[in-house]
Amino acid sequence: MARFNTLKAPFASDDRGSVTFIFALLMLVVVLAAGAGIDYARMLHARFNLAAAADAAALAAGRALGEGTRTDSEIKQLAEAYFRANLAEGHDFGSIGDLSVAIDRETGRVTVDAAVNVPMTLTRVAGFRDVEIPVAAESISGQHEIELAMVLDVTGSMGSPASKIADLRHAANGLVEQLLPDDGRPSRVRVALAPYAASVNAGGVFTAATGRRTGTGCVFERGGAARFREDAPSSGTYFGYDKDVACPSAAVQPLTSSKRTLTAQIDKLRASGQTAGHIGTAWGWYLLSPKWASIWPNDSRPEAYQPSKIIKAVLLMTDGEFNTQYVSGNGASATQARSLCTNMKDEGIIVYSVGFMAGSAAERLLKDCATSPAHYFPASNGDALKTAFNAIGQSLSNLHLSQ
Repeated sequence: MARFNTLKAPFASDDRGSVTFIFALLMLVVVLAAGAGIDYARMLHARFNLAAAADAAALAAGRALGEGTRTDSEIKQLAEAYFRANLAEGHDFGSIGDLSVAIDRETGRVTVDAAVNVPMTLTRVAGFRDVEIPVAAESISGQHEIELAMVLDVTGSMGSPASKIADLRHAANGLVEQLLPDDGRPSRVRVALAPYAASVNAGGVFTAATGRRTGTGCVFERGGAARFREDAPSSGTYFGYDKDVACPSAAVQPLTSSKRTLTAQIDKLRASGQTAGHIGTAWGWYLLSPKWASIWPNDSRPEAYQPSKIIKAVLLMTDGEFNTQYVSGNGASATQARSLCTNMKDEGIIVYSVGFMAGSAAERLLKDCATSPAHYFPASNGDALKTAFNAIGQSLSNLHLSQ
């Protein structure tokens, strides 16, 4: 009898449903990961472009603040213009909010804040609709303040021909225009004037300079230990006075940031008298000296010597040889001028010099007085004089913005 063996078939279960679920879950993870990568790249792109635009805005605003030629409102408008101009052209990475620009003139700091809302793409399925990305940029204006004293020759030779004194007025006004903003705007530049001929007209500080209550205002050099120094005038260091000494009609103008005041004084310059250039040189120093702070009006007081913050400069201009002096024992006018130039340069004052149709002796003195050969400018005519003054203004502006 035949025997048949019966084989039991194993229980069969269909797991295709679970595989489908796991695959779907894995695909969701893959999609979310891909979406997160895409959206993260979009956020990085948005932040990079926004930060670049904010940096450009902060730098432009910081430079304008340092120049001192614009109001806060104008600086903010400039920052906004740079911000918009430097955004990626046709940017489509999100919605950009208002730009915030904070200006602190005391510290020279400009802070720019901006934000962009970047809409999400594939990560929306995880509930992320958009992401706000803030950026901030800051610039600190390390620009120096400028105190410039223009020591200007208004002697008789400047009137022969008459166009020479007119050329000087034109060049000096051009430098004022170059360095100073319109009245009413903030400025970190102040300019003083020391016109000289056979003497210097001390104007409103005549009494303080001489210890006298009456006089024409004209002073000449002092003797003694202070003759080549910046000591403030007092008993023993007063300046010489003689009613018969010729006096320039234009008085010294202490430091001011008013373009209107300076141009009015420059327009009064008239040519007459001999050339006591050492007296003008000395008064250029006094206008910048912190030791004279109590002599000048409050708004015109020189700052302390702080090379990291203040640029102090003298522009010494003449059209001829220094040939007039008064105090016996001090030496010739040119000798005294050299000593004064050396001592003021030792204090960190930058000396620019300009020879306007000057002879060889005057040129030697001016080169000796100048801080370096590059700080001396010869001028053979009115156009060259204006160019020299402009070059000095550009040099000061470069120092003002770069140090």
